[in-house]
Amino acid sequence: MNKQQHGLLLYREEDAKRNSRFISFLHEGALNHKMKLTLLTLEELTWKIENGTSPFHFEDGTSPDFLLNRSVSPWLNELAELQGIPVFNSSLVSRIANDKRLAHSYFQKKGVPMLTTLATTKNLLSLNNDILPFPYIVKDPNGRGGTGVFIINSKDDLTTSVPKLSDEIILQPVVENAGKDLRVYIVGNSIVGAVLRSAQSSEEFRANISTGGTSKFHELTQEETTLIKSIMKDIHLDFVGIDFIFGKNNELLFNEMEDAVGCRSLYMNSDINIADVFMKWVKGKVNDEV
Repeated sequence: MNKQQHGLLLYREEDAKRNSRFISFLHEGALNHKMKLTLLTLEELTWKIENGTSPFHFEDGTSPDFLLNRSVSPWLNELAELQGIPVFNSSLVSRIANDKRLAHSYFQKKGVPMLTTLATTKNLLSLNNDILPFPYIVKDPNGRGGTGVFIINSKDDLTTSVPKLSDEIILQPVVENAGKDLRVYIVGNSIVGAVLRSAQSSEEFRANISTGGTSKFHELTQEETTLIKSIMKDIHLDFVGIDFIFGKNNELLFNEMEDAVGCRSLYMNSDINIADVFMKWVKGKVNDEV
């Protein structure tokens, strides 16, 4: 009889508390596919790297059969790969997904339509506040869930916002259709579903559910599907969310990719159990590695 595959599920403590329901779905999905998950938080771990032994292990000293890293720490994905442990997502995808500068650079080279994006620092912006015409958006390149995002309408706005900005930033012009976006969920390089999100008011430019936005399920057009498939070409996406904003002609423009993507809006608007879909994918991939 084959042993039950045992994986490590890694979260930051604060995120684990906020995502307890989704974590339970992942546990259920693992059991449905005859696997087991152990949840650990990044804060409770000590990584001992010594004498060629793996820093990934359970209390009994055994190593996990796979790692689901949702702690937004791509270096751990790389470390797992060095130890020969299957990790979801790969370190390449995790690096790209967790740095908006890398994401825009990577997909721009593939010809994916997107806004002009400037990467700079807070100090340089304060010295050259005319770097883009007002209004423009300033983002923390490592921010998630709509955090670290500001709209700058004037020099006064900039003066007020500078102390709140991260040291490294990206800037983008404001689209005409600000306040709505499309999140597409991908598992195993297949489109699982898409959700159209809208800001809570005309004054709010972020459409994130965590900032009070609303959402509904979206049936992708053939043109949208073709664009998304072009994004997946030559890169392997185990489980990500790809966010798009809308241009002046309502065309999709790449905005960001998340590898610890939130799934609340998908569960709210469909009967798709993406945690189970993902765990089925993990099962197949781990079996291929054995």
